[in-house]
Amino acid sequence: MKRTLRGSEGFTLAELLVVIAILGFIMGAVFTLQQQGQLAYLTGAARVEVQQNARLGLDTMISEIRLALPVAGTTQVVGAIDNNCSAGAPPTSGGGSSITFTDQDNIAVTYQLVGASCATSASGCDLQRNGQTLVGGVQQLRIWCYNGSGALNNALTEIREIRIQIQTKTERPAAAGSPGDQHAVVEGRVRFRNI
Repeated sequence: MKRTLRGSEGFTLAELLVVIAILGFIMGAVFTLQQQGQLAYLTGAARVEVQQNARLGLDTMISEIRLALPVAGTTQVVGAIDNNCSAGAPPTSGGGSSITFTDQDNIAVTYQLVGASCATSASGCDLQRNGQTLVGGVQQLRIWCYNGSGALNNALTEIREIRIQIQTKTERPAAAGSPGDQHAVVEGRVRFRNI
């Protein structure tokens, strides 16, 4: 005697194919969401890196320049500066790339951009303070110098205000247009206090 169970026929091939197709669409959507999330994370992390580097370099320079001491018996604060500090039309062109002054501890401080072809280099250049790297990935450092009336002037005895612009990119090489290819520009002005 042969017994048959009711409802034990199983699934048809058509039903299995429909379920597999639906699962495939769901997995594709989950993969796309995960990929977009990872792309957003990489872009955000690279953007934070370049902004922090630029802000660190600018804040350090401004705080030290603000407290710079004048040369003994004079009102000259800047010891040396790139002659291009009075050239160009800020903030789009010109500007020097190095400055030397005496800090509040009576120590000579030099900020300069070190490296070759900073704007086109895969990893940029280094912003150095007295030969020590402060931040990397710098594409451009521009310093403009102004006299007491706000006009561009590179005469060391007449400089009363400095405008600094730093452009950075990620320190690790990144392909153009990739999530890691981020850039930041920060700018600030500082007027000498100790003169």
